[in-house]
Formats: sequence, C-alpha cells, structure tokens
Amino acid sequence: MDLKELVDLIAIRQYVVNSTANPAIDRATVNFMNGALLLIDKKIISILQGTEFKEYINYGDVQLAKQEAANITNIRSGLKK
Repeated sequence: MDLKELVDLIAIRQYVVNSTANPAIDRATVNFMNGALLLIDKKIISILQGTEFKEYINYGDVQLAKQEAANITNIRSGLKK
C-alpha cells in the first residue's frame, strides 16, 4: 500500500480548496480548480474504497470497531448497576 499517493492527493486537494477562495485568481482558473476538485475527490474516494486500503486498515473488523466506539460514547454503559 503506497500511502504517499493518498497523502499527496490530500495535500493537492487542500491547495485547490485554498486556491478557489483566493480573490487574486481569475474566474476561469477557479472554474478549472472546482472541476479538478471533483476529480481529486473521486480519486481519493476510489483509493479509500479499494481492496488494498481496506486490507491495510483491517476494514473487515469495522462492525467490531463501531460497537467499541458505541460502548465508549454511551454514558449509561459505564454506570454501575
């Protein structure tokens, strides 16, 4: 799993978001950046949903992780009975 590609895409995405809010950039470039942002998001999502990344984060245990998170955030479960 090459996390560098994912991290680089996220950094580029942040730059694009920041650039679209810059009033010094002309409208045509901002329009391009908005389109690029959609494609960058699509690419990031495809990597995150890919088999290799799911294996890397052990996504097969997601239900257990959800249950553990629910137990931690449920105040009543921590009270003595």
